[in-house]
Amino acid sequence: MKIGIFSHCTMDVIIYENEQYEAAGGPASYCSYTVRKQKHDVNLYTKFGTNYPLEDFFKENNIIVHDALSTKNTTKFRIELDGSDRKLFLENMCEKINFIDNDDDGTIISPVFDEISLETYSKIKESGNFIFLDPQGFLRQKTLMMKFL
Repeated sequence: MKIGIFSHCTMDVIIYENEQYEAAGGPASYCSYTVRKQKHDVNLYTKFGTNYPLEDFFKENNIIVHDALSTKNTTKFRIELDGSDRKLFLENMCEKINFIDNDDDGTIISPVFDEISLETYSKIKESGNFIFLDPQGFLRQKTLMMKFL
């Protein structure tokens, strides 16, 4: 079975108890690896910049990445953890993912924030036999924080 995954790879800065960690993440990474571990072929439709550290990992694990390299930096989130509370901040946004015609048996659509347009989403839906949608990236909104003087 061949599974296509449409999602941004991300770089996450995690802040917990005054410590800061940086890690590659995002559904594109996690879903690709999980699907591959289940012995399925993986086509990853994503975008990331030259600063993304898992490109070789994808190659080593036979995860086929389509048109992913961007001139923009990888989508980056800062995640501040405080007990069970979590604050999520978008620090950088990579370019949008375009539809690529494919012969995948199933498709996972899991945007993180606005990287899949409604037009691209419609094309993906029309092309696939079985679609799984994680809508988090369609539902998130960016709020503007303003400092009042």
